[in-house]
Formats: sequence, C-alpha cells, structure tokens
Amino acid sequence: MPREILWAADADRLLGTMSDQELARRLGCSRQAITGRRRKRRIPPFRPYRRIWSRLEEEGLGTMPDQRLARRLNRSVESVATRRAAKGIPIFNPKKHRWTPADDKLLSERPDAQIAALLGISKLAVKHRHHRLGIFLPGRKELPRPRPWQPGEDALLGTASDAQVAQRLERSTASVGRRRRLHFGMPPHGHRWTPKADALLGKMPDDRLARRLGCTVKAVLRRRERLGIPVWRVKFGNTESEALT
Repeated sequence: MPREILWAADADRLLGTMSDQELARRLGCSRQAITGRRRKRRIPPFRPYRRIWSRLEEEGLGTMPDQRLARRLNRSVESVATRRAAKGIPIFNPKKHRWTPADDKLLSERPDAQIAALLGISKLAVKHRHHRLGIFLPGRKELPRPRPWQPGEDALLGTASDAQVAQRLERSTASVGRRRRLHFGMPPHGHRWTPKADALLGKMPDDRLARRLGCTVKAVLRRRERLGIPVWRVKFGNTESEALT
C-alpha cells in the first residue's frame, strides 16, 4: 500500500510540473493523493503542450475584467492575467475612455483643450492619441519619434538607477523607467527578493504587493509563479474567488 507523505513546500512546488502519475511514483504515494492535493491547491494539471494564444484572443485582453475574459476563452484567470501583463496591456478600467471614429475625427479639427472638455478626459490623453495615430491639426508639427531601442541598451536596464541609465544612454528617465523597464517587468535597481518578501506572495493582490515592495506587478507575478505560489483569492463565506491582478 502506498505510503502517505507529509506535504512540504518542495513537494507542493512539483504539483502540475509533471503528470500526477509520474509525481506519485517519484514521491512514493498514490496518484489519487497527488490529484487531491493539486486540486486542493487549485493547481492546473500538467499540460506539456500549452494552448497557443490566437490574435483574436489577445485582442480581448484588457477590454474586460480578466475573470470574465477567462470564462469566455475557457482559460484560467491566472493565464489571462499573465498574458495581459506580458503584452504590456493594463488591467481593464471601466472608467477609461474608449475612442471612437467620431472622437478621432476631432483630432484634426479642434485644439486639444476643446477635445478634452468635450470627451471628459485629460489633455495628456488627447496628446497621446494624437501621436499614436499621427493625426494633427493643420500646420502643427509632429514631435520627432524616439529612436529605437537596441539590445545593448536593453541589457543596461536594472543594472543601475533609471536616472543613471538614462544619462548614460542620453534618454529621458521616464523612457528608461516607466516606458521600457516596466514594459519588461523588471524590478528597479537594488531590489532583491528576501524570505520576508517571499512570505507575502499570494497573501495579497500582486499589484498591492508590488506597490509595497516598490517593484513592478510583472516582477511579483514572475516571482510567485517561479515559487509555485497560487494567486491571492478573496474569500466570500465558504467560497473563494480569484483576485484580479
């Protein structure tokens, strides 16, 4: 009769990394024990060939809450959140303005201040839309586009403070930090994961922990997945619901 095992963190980290039957042989217990433990920890079964994201599925990222999109695509909430973060798409915000063709037409007809007042958005949002679509008022010159990033420049991200890297590359601090380093989900220079920080993973939403530690949400997400720690869940009575990160 297969022996019972005392579940430790090392054993839990193996759940879902191989088939339940293979892990049962490795740990010397029954497959049912592995399956039950994996389901209790809400870890999906091992799938050597992951389902590839289609272009149509990716177009839905950030257009609705991750939980709703996960149900629509028959994927896990964590899979949707991970893909969205990897594509650099912000979490769905119902208050965010959705541009329409009629709104875009205003870009070539009215000043930014008037457009912002008409649509109830900021002048900065209008400015970003101008440059994204390349639409400007007659006689208004487009600002020069930033030079493309080179692999050698990307390699410097996180090796020093954003201001130091920006000075070395002759770029702005904002382009180095908020626009490039955060795009790759890299923590700021000097951030090191400690046992105390690791203990907080999965105990609160990833975005809240990122603010607390002073790093990016993507950095928290990657660290949590690397350690095999499930996403934080909100408890409602006797049920649990996955938190959106």
